[in-house]
Amino acid sequence: MIAKNEVANYNNSMTFTIVGETPSKKNSRILNTKTKRSFPNQNYVRWHGSAVTQIRLQKVPPVPIGKRVEITFTFYHGDLKRRDSDNQTASVLDTLTDAGILPDDNWKVVPEKHIYDRYDKGNARCEIKIEEID
Repeated sequence: MIAKNEVANYNNSMTFTIVGETPSKKNSRILNTKTKRSFPNQNYVRWHGSAVTQIRLQKVPPVPIGKRVEITFTFYHGDLKRRDSDNQTASVLDTLTDAGILPDDNWKVVPEKHIYDRYDKGNARCEIKIEEID
């Protein structure tokens, strides 16, 4: 499912949505017993591809190189299952970097993060607000 809303972009901040439950990249890895290397499972790979597409369709502009940002993540969970918001946040940060929105997700670019969890039965999504702080 693709998010239908457009990016709200005003005064050096933007808000957009990734529809669907955000999987944890760290907790969903598969180990190759022959090579001893791990890689994300198919659920994460599908979500990542969909999330990158949703971000691009919403025409989210990239953060200029050299700018520092604060990001607010509001995870709306579609059910009451236990979730690890820290790992979900890492999944979204990696996706923002892969989609070209963030030049990097390290502390020099994103020194401030705010994470909120909410319940919205059957309507899982992550609302992301990025604000320049310098």
